[in-house]
Amino acid sequence: MGQQVILRRIDSLLLATEYDAAREEINKVSSGGQLTTALSNKLAEVLIAQGNLDEAEIIIKSILSGGTQPVGFDLAVAKTNLGFLYLNKARNDMALDNLQAALDLFQQSDRSNSLETANCLAYISLVHYSTGKYNQAEENGLIALQLRQKLLGDESEEVAASFNDLGLVYGQTDADKALDYYEMALAIYQKRHGQEHRKIAIANNNIGFIYRQLKLYGDAVNSFETAETIWKRIYPEGHPNQALALVSLGLTYASMGNNQAALGYYERALGMYRKSYGARHSDIASVLNRIGEIKQQEEKYDEALLAFQEAFLANTPGFTRKEIGANPKIAQYYNGKVLLYSLRLKAQTLEARHFGKTLKLQDLQIALRTLYSCDSLIDNIRFSSTDENDKLELGSSANEVYEDGVRIAEAISEMSFQTQHYQKVAFYFAEKSKSAVLQASIADAEAKSFAGIPQDMLEHEKDLKASIALYAQKLSNKPSDTEERRIREDLFNLNREYNTFILHLEKDYPDYFNLKFNRSSPSIEEIQNKLNGRQVVVSYFLAERSQRLYSFIISKKKFWTYNSTLPTDFERLLKGFTNSMYYSVPDLHRESSERLSSLLLRGVPHSPELIIIPSGRLGTIPFEALIWGKVKKQSSFIDFPYLVKRHAISYEFSAGLLLQKSQAKASGDRQSIFLCAPVTFPPKDNLNDLPGTEIEVNSIKQLFPSNARVAQGAEANEALIKSGALSTFSFLHFATHGVVDETSPELSRIFLQSTDQEDGNVYAGEIFNLELHAELAVLSACQTGLGKYSKGEGVIGLSRALVYAGANNIMVSYWSVADASTAELMTDFYRILLAQESPNFRKALQAAKCNMINNGKFASPYYWAPFVLIGF
Repeated sequence: MGQQVILRRIDSLLLATEYDAAREEINKVSSGGQLTTALSNKLAEVLIAQGNLDEAEIIIKSILSGGTQPVGFDLAVAKTNLGFLYLNKARNDMALDNLQAALDLFQQSDRSNSLETANCLAYISLVHYSTGKYNQAEENGLIALQLRQKLLGDESEEVAASFNDLGLVYGQTDADKALDYYEMALAIYQKRHGQEHRKIAIANNNIGFIYRQLKLYGDAVNSFETAETIWKRIYPEGHPNQALALVSLGLTYASMGNNQAALGYYERALGMYRKSYGARHSDIASVLNRIGEIKQQEEKYDEALLAFQEAFLANTPGFTRKEIGANPKIAQYYNGKVLLYSLRLKAQTLEARHFGKTLKLQDLQIALRTLYSCDSLIDNIRFSSTDENDKLELGSSANEVYEDGVRIAEAISEMSFQTQHYQKVAFYFAEKSKSAVLQASIADAEAKSFAGIPQDMLEHEKDLKASIALYAQKLSNKPSDTEERRIREDLFNLNREYNTFILHLEKDYPDYFNLKFNRSSPSIEEIQNKLNGRQVVVSYFLAERSQRLYSFIISKKKFWTYNSTLPTDFERLLKGFTNSMYYSVPDLHRESSERLSSLLLRGVPHSPELIIIPSGRLGTIPFEALIWGKVKKQSSFIDFPYLVKRHAISYEFSAGLLLQKSQAKASGDRQSIFLCAPVTFPPKDNLNDLPGTEIEVNSIKQLFPSNARVAQGAEANEALIKSGALSTFSFLHFATHGVVDETSPELSRIFLQSTDQEDGNVYAGEIFNLELHAELAVLSACQTGLGKYSKGEGVIGLSRALVYAGANNIMVSYWSVADASTAELMTDFYRILLAQESPNFRKALQAAKCNMINNGKFASPYYWAPFVLIGF
């Protein structure tokens, strides 16, 4: 019988999960002599499926180190199996290394369209899922699914496996979508295997997970019990899959408030995991986290802390200490996501033990050290990810760590002689919650410019990033199913090429690696060194869970903090403040502004210039329109004591960016300006003409008699913007329509004229790839200051893109304003700016706004408040 026939038979048995029968087939062949590499690989697959990981590892390593080294396709399969084995051992780093190597080998062997490649992609998806990189998990999982559908049709076992994998990913982001995928998998399994098969158990466990998420607890219990019964029948001695069903039941009962039942299931699962895995595995750590969580809720703090120390032991190789003061070094771990949760729970339990039992300062100090470990781990995980969406996703959970850090540091500052030291620690954690991804992106770009990387390589990277941005936009535009599959494949290949490119840079240019990763958070002293006596920085931190507002105020010589309780209607108050300006309602503006001012302006000194670093939703309100002091009810907009009359104000995303940009030097003529006004727009965009913008740019042009370039009408096109012509101008001014997509930030764009090669829509991703050296970029367009709010990162939209592209300062708007009043404000701004002896954007904008108010015609904040300056 030929080897291919035997391999096909073994594959069929593996798919049917008849592992003993598959092993018998292999044994029949081996009785006649030594196994071939292909059959040895199959034996390893069977052993992994049976949970015999150590035996499988011996087989695979004998393949890789034997006398006849496998090459090409056989080597790729062996690497895939080794990667899958490490995935089962929770060694995600080693799993990914081997699986990525296997993927390269499949490509080199011209077998990129094989089922083995699909398996490799599916395992890569599971690694990314395990480490919380859901966007990369989805990308690899969808390519694996498409490949399996192409080779096997829509109802194969392999396709059902892909549905399960994708259900896992969507379970973190979209419960309804996850349920759809799980039910598609279940339908295939029922059709092929009936109701008592192990794959039915897998499907039931997955569906139960979603039911629990949707709070359908009865349905969840039924699904998990069905799964556990099937596993118990198949593995009477216990198995990790049965343990997973027990953990799932425990989580469900905990969600229902029955902690005793939950603990019972956790203890049974823990024993089963330890019997299967030994002492160290991230699944063991995960169960210990759950046990510790319940002990903390029951105020059994010492038992909870012991559980978290045992979770460290299970999840970090080489760590052996059980004393509460010890934390593992953030260098090696099996699962970073599980370790981060262990550390956070430990810090929270120490805080609870302090306030609920011991009142010992030491508890809070150990908690703070533990949160520093969390912080290091977050940086570690973020730096290991190449996908921006996954980095942003991490920001959400990281923000909770930083909130804990701010709260605990502030608490220690109130009971310690080192008050200022701990207030600075609170500021450190607050600062880490802001624009970390954007700062890392800018640091990465700066590292490339200083690391001696050849220009042709930088150009290649630019081309790759432009292509990736283009395909991401195409995906967001909801293409047809056939087109979506093609786009996903192209985008997947581009991302792989880009990741490989970056790995080569890190290896071949050590200076790039060091400059990219050796970044420290700004200190208070560093910020003070950048300030003059007229400037004050006010940095806010919104603690959503505890409903607190922390204000950090920094002047040239002083640093102080305030800790305030948020009003219960805080979100409504912010909305009312914005609506009062947009709809020009004086009474509503007075009422909402007075309440907000008492909160936001607490302790803010009467200094000429304010640099505001907002937090959360504060990043979408113009502080200039707040009023200070009491206002008579009959007062009109022109009489209000707006903050803009008292302070020249600008904004910054974070203190780290303030320092990064203050070190940057603009190039080119400091009095040169590029002005862009399409005036009319292509019919496909369905936009109103903006005749006032033609007056706006020509009026501004008169102020720059010899150093202005105006592109209007047909000349104001996308091709010109991308040509590199903008890099020599100190000022950039775009008077046009803009749109911010809060669901898909990559679709945020400004509108220009189209050409044969370009559609006229300059998307955020395309702005990221521009090379600017501007002191100021103005988007005199609609709502360009808004965007998608991302926890731990802030507002994601066109502003971020311009900052990354190289604009030191930017002016954007929060809402749409008539082009006539905008033209007046902008022209006055430049006139005032050019008359200054030393250019000061904050003061020029302040003066232009005050002129509008005093002139009366456009006194309402509707006209002048939406335009804000971002920059130092």
